[in-house]
Amino acid sequence: MNLFLRRLIFRIIFFEPVTRVFDRCFIYTPLGFYGERLAARHLLKQGYYITSQRFLVRSGEIDLVAVDRNTIVFVEVKTRSRLKNSIPAESVGIAKQARIVRAAKHYLKQYHLTECQTRFDVIAVLCAAPGARTVITHYKHAFEAQTSFEIF
Repeated sequence: MNLFLRRLIFRIIFFEPVTRVFDRCFIYTPLGFYGERLAARHLLKQGYYITSQRFLVRSGEIDLVAVDRNTIVFVEVKTRSRLKNSIPAESVGIAKQARIVRAAKHYLKQYHLTECQTRFDVIAVLCAAPGARTVITHYKHAFEAQTSFEIF
């Protein structure tokens, strides 16, 4: 093998920022899925009916879609292993909210539910590892559809 190619592979494998990105992809993804399962179980205990998980369209993704009495609830789940500088729910910014609202619009059109009441919630899950002690915080009405990207 060419010496240049060996050095390039070495740098890709052992270069710290690159390895941190790969570690996040392989380590935190299962923690995120575990947090979504915990959030779904929390909603079921509260009397919600889960209609969809990980609804994915081109414009965005919705972690959980649930029904609370006569309201369709779109839930964004944020799972963190520890508190760094802020709580997990604060990481749902304006851009993320816009993507969630666009995906919700697709969901409502796809299932012909445009006349139903909607709500956007955020569930923050603090969990060091699967099976460890968890803290679940449910923020109802976490955000509204802004005027620039209203539902309808």
